[in-house]
Order: sequence, then structure tokens, then C-alpha cells
Amino acid sequence: MDDEIKALLKKEDLINFYENLKSNKEVKTLIKQANNVSIGRLGLNDHGEMHSKITTRNALKILSLLKKSTIMKEKIGNEDDAKMAVMLSAYLHDIGISINRENHELFSVILAKPIAEKLLIDYYKESKKAYAILPVVLEGILCHMGNYKPTSVEAGIISIADGCDMTKGRARISFTIGDRSIHEYSAMAIDEVNIKKGKEKPVEIEIKMSSAAGVFQVQEILLKKIKNSGLKKYVAVVSKVKERGKSYKDVY
Repeated sequence: MDDEIKALLKKEDLINFYENLKSNKEVKTLIKQANNVSIGRLGLNDHGEMHSKITTRNALKILSLLKKSTIMKEKIGNEDDAKMAVMLSAYLHDIGISINRENHELFSVILAKPIAEKLLIDYYKESKKAYAILPVVLEGILCHMGNYKPTSVEAGIISIADGCDMTKGRARISFTIGDRSIHEYSAMAIDEVNIKKGKEKPVEIEIKMSSAAGVFQVQEILLKKIKNSGLKKYVAVVSKVKERGKSYKDVY
């Protein structure tokens, strides 16, 4: 996962920033505690370091395929600055669960602001660009659940990237400790999620399933996030189901 993220970041200074972000004691502690709350207290699925990495990888992939950026459009910065905003937002988006799952995107913004602010100022060595990028980072965190409508491309990307982490590997923890909700059954049916260049739209999200139960996860989580992201016209979702010797395909 780290190698994929670094390949998408490309530049040495961005890769070094990512390494510093991962190793930051406050970040590591908050992500660990968010996972403790999600899995240990609530019996839900993974919201730990791996989820942060997968969401970051997904967000950078979508950004690279979309070739659109509010940061670039508004001349706040260049492509690398857009990557910076997406990386920070994706990695920190769930730290608010360390406080409470309900309204956690708001808690994530509160906790992430001082962390992101310091990291950005240290990186850019001047406050003007850091303070221009910071709100983009925070909007991505705020909008990742789909409860707030994004105004930037970067924020829309975070919501979709988060929704793409829904394979059975993520659901397995809560499934094996006794949770039998429809979300878990649905996620257990999803074998693979691939984000790639589309034929008719810039981004195609291909979802491979072992049973039609996975359709619930796609329709109730991912498609709703895409609809609310403001990026629906740029993203196609293709679900492929192979069940009992038969194959099904749906395009959304």
C-alpha cells in the first residue's frame, strides 16, 4: 500500500511528507484510538491505519485520473499542492471517531486542524499557501460522509475514495466478532475494488463480487457518496457478480 501511495505522489518531498505524516505520534495515536472505538467499543469495521492508507491511495488515484482540481483552477497551487491536500485529508478523515462515531466528521475537523496547520506551515515555510490549502483539507474531512455537499473537487474525491474501501477484508473484523448486519453481509460479498481509467468517463470503479449481496453496499454507500460528491458525471461504477456459475454486470 505504501509503495502505491509513493508511486502516485512521485515527488521526493511529497513522499517525505507522507512518511512524516504516518510517523507523527499524535496522528498515530488518534488513528489507533479511532480504531479502538470503532472495533472494540462499537463492533464496527476497520477505521485504523490501513483504512487511512487505502483511502489515501484511492483519493490519489482518482485525482490522477480525473485531472481536475479546485486548487489548480483557483490558482491556489499546482498539481503537487492538490496531491498534498488530498493526501492530508484522506489520511486524517476518520480521527474524530476517537471521540465518538456520531458526527465524527465534525470531530475529525476539530482534531485535524492544528495537526494539518503545523504540517503545512512546516512544509511550505510560509503561511500564505499553507492557510489557503488548509480549508481544502478540512472540507474534504467534513464532507467525506456525504452529510455536507462539497464545494471543491478535492473534497468530492475524499468522499468517493472513502466509499471505495468496502471489500470483505475490511468487514471481516466486525463479522467475526459477532456483528451480522446487512452491511457486513454485503461487504463480505465484495472481493475486489479497482479504480482505473474509464472508457466513457475519466474514472471507472470496478467492483467484483462473489454474490449479489454486495449490491447493497454499492447502492447504499458508494453510489450515494458519488451522487453527493459533485463528480457524478466523471465517475462510472461497474459491478460484476459471479455467483452459482453465472455472471452479472451492472453499470451505474
